Amino acid sequence: MVALEKVDLIWNISLVCPWDCQFCCTDAVHVKQVGDSVSMREFGLSHQRNLVLHEVDYSEPSLRRLEAQGIKPNAFDIALYDRQLRKVELSYEQKIKVLNNIIPLSAEIDFAGGDPLACYENFLVIQEASKIFGRDNISITSTGATLSRYSLSEIASAIGKYEFTFDEPIERIPINRPLGYNSANLCVARKLSGLNLKTKAQMPLHSGNMDPSRISLLYNSLHEAEIDELLLMRVFPVGRGSQNYKNDTQRNDYLAAINHFRNLEKKLIYPKVRLQCALKHLDQIDYDENPCDLMRNSFGINPRGDLLISAWATNPIGDPLDDAFVLGNISENSFESLLQNEKARNYFTKLDLNWGHCKIFSFVFSSSKRSDSLFEKSDPLYT
Repeated sequence: MVALEKVDLIWNISLVCPWDCQFCCTDAVHVKQVGDSVSMREFGLSHQRNLVLHEVDYSEPSLRRLEAQGIKPNAFDIALYDRQLRKVELSYEQKIKVLNNIIPLSAEIDFAGGDPLACYENFLVIQEASKIFGRDNISITSTGATLSRYSLSEIASAIGKYEFTFDEPIERIPINRPLGYNSANLCVARKLSGLNLKTKAQMPLHSGNMDPSRISLLYNSLHEAEIDELLLMRVFPVGRGSQNYKNDTQRNDYLAAINHFRNLEKKLIYPKVRLQCALKHLDQIDYDENPCDLMRNSFGINPRGDLLISAWATNPIGDPLDDAFVLGNISENSFESLLQNEKARNYFTKLDLNWGHCKIFSFVFSSSKRSDSLFEKSDPLYT
């Protein structure tokens, strides 16, 4: 029987988002209000859907629940309601079942998306998770663009850590992000950094941030905002971004960038520089355990409630990257029972076969695309 002391879950609780980043790793649904309608671009931003506001049935339970909280449903709430009706995202009741199905395991949950705070219903779920698992075990990864409907103290009371993407200098014209994306994210994180919670910037390394001058601008901005931690990451060939993914960042490029960030850390002390598991093997340290934490304690949950062996396992239209990554649906089954199924038990015996390799990259760059591809030594960074 597989037993985990504590699990680290990234729950992409909804794909609804105010941004339309072209290399989004989860294929977020771009939502905005246009006049008296809600515009939604889904499934690789290729499908346009419009909802007329005066035709929305506000007596439906999911919208009535918000009004009972004194919240007027906005475009994001209505988009979520529409996606729930189409069964592409979980209902509020199903989300609560997910929380209950994680019990009795001890868990840290990072609520991500999309933007988890775009829809108020998701904040109600986050508050419930905070009650069950404790505030210090709850974090959110948000863009900050929709925080105006919340008080900062309200958010700080429910989470122990605020995480945000920050990957291009606000002083430069962005290469990979919409204009204003990074500045909005940093602005909110700066405000939250003084409210008795930790702050962490997530920075996928790419052409917009690996030049030494840009690295200095980025680190100094985070230092001035008093951000606690900086997680350096890889750009993954998943989600909407997989369509334009270029495997053109070489080992020496990563090492040079990481070294520059670490030198700035030595000088300025914070934020503390950390490496994502997919980069850790570059350090060539004798780790006691495999630096890839997939299934050791790390799992993902997608908006439909699928328990994934990796939160990154998303295809270009927001579905699981492959059935090989899906253990079952956690809104219908307990976490513990899903860990005991045949697929999970088989995987647990193979986790160290490609020590240090990221299993997402191993699968994507495998020639066979079978479940065993997860355990091949085919991550291009380490081959």
